[in-house]
Amino acid sequence: MPLSRSFIFIGVLMIVGGALALWNPLVAAIAVTQLVGFFLLLSGAAQLWFASKGAGALVAIAGLLGLVAGVYLIADPLEGVVSLTLVVGLVFIIVGLIRLVLAWGMRMTQMFWLLLFAGAASTFIGVVILGDLGGIATVFLGVVLGIELLIDGVGLVAFGIATRHRGN
Repeated sequence: MPLSRSFIFIGVLMIVGGALALWNPLVAAIAVTQLVGFFLLLSGAAQLWFASKGAGALVAIAGLLGLVAGVYLIADPLEGVVSLTLVVGLVFIIVGLIRLVLAWGMRMTQMFWLLLFAGAASTFIGVVILGDLGGIATVFLGVVLGIELLIDGVGLVAFGIATRHRGN
């Protein structure tokens, strides 16, 4: 299969996946939570293995935390969705505040307004997420996943079409 067709095929699959995620964001959020839990289990196990080979106590602690978090997310995926949404909300707030501080430091440059807007927007989104965590948690991750898959899928299809016209 030519490379351009591969891009188009994967893009179409991503568009379908994004549409499904937006159609049922709760199921998509639970799937994301299960996937994150699985990768935390793998990461925790690998870190414990490295610790057993002499990597140190901090690696062992990180491995145990990864295992515990992975088991938690897999054992109770709905609670895991709320927990992951909480973490995402906190990340938005922290990143937003950092951008606001950076903007203040660059107030005499052209980047000031862009950083100020980005920081305010990120902080606002984080506050909205945390302000309605119970209501937003069940759909937020699924909607974000759906939007991301749709955008990436459209981009891959467009890239595939562009490379097909170039003969690739």
